Amino acid sequence: MKEVKKDKAVDIKFLAMDLPRLFAGIIWGIIYRPKRVYISNRRPDKKSGALVIANHSSFTDPVLLGISMGRRLWYLAGELAMGNKLKSFLLKGCGCIGIDRNISDIDGIRKAVNVMKRGHYLLMFPQGRLERDGEIKKLKSGAILMAWQAGVPILPVYVKKGIKWYNRAIVMIGEEFYISDYCDKKMPSMADIEHLTDIAAEKMHECEHAYYAYIKSHGKKRNVPRTD
Repeated sequence: MKEVKKDKAVDIKFLAMDLPRLFAGIIWGIIYRPKRVYISNRRPDKKSGALVIANHSSFTDPVLLGISMGRRLWYLAGELAMGNKLKSFLLKGCGCIGIDRNISDIDGIRKAVNVMKRGHYLLMFPQGRLERDGEIKKLKSGAILMAWQAGVPILPVYVKKGIKWYNRAIVMIGEEFYISDYCDKKMPSMADIEHLTDIAAEKMHECEHAYYAYIKSHGKKRNVPRTD
């Protein structure tokens, strides 16, 4: 299999994508002031690609995560979210990859996998829909398959806007894990994929629980996760 060449962290070919993100990041950063919180001392490898999986309770989640991850972030979005041609053009320019969930979208999956192989972060909401209550419910197995095909780790995240306008948004970042950590088969079976999907859900729940623990202990010096 031909090895995919990784993109540079700073590359002029991404200028059209990076500049609008920079300006949007400044504006949204001032409004929401997202705080990045790691739930352990093990930091993600920022030099390699990864599949970021997160809960989805607000339309601002992609923006908050884009500001907080500290690097260029691509997005996986359903074709319905891409909208008309103009909206689709703008979203694709910002790094969105449209995928049709109703069919086996080989082309969309190939693009998503290729982005991660090139050393980028790809954001996916594995619940497949907006959950206003913020609860993490049944995940779809597509995340496992894409991470396995790309050979990259999965990075679980929990994001939550502040209840009041003056509350900071919180982004809880968990420990990344590889499919190979739990399955050493060359081709995972359907049972393996279901088991791995459950593990991914558990990792997301860990981030969710860490969020509520952080909120409960906010303002106390003890038992507060690392932030930056």
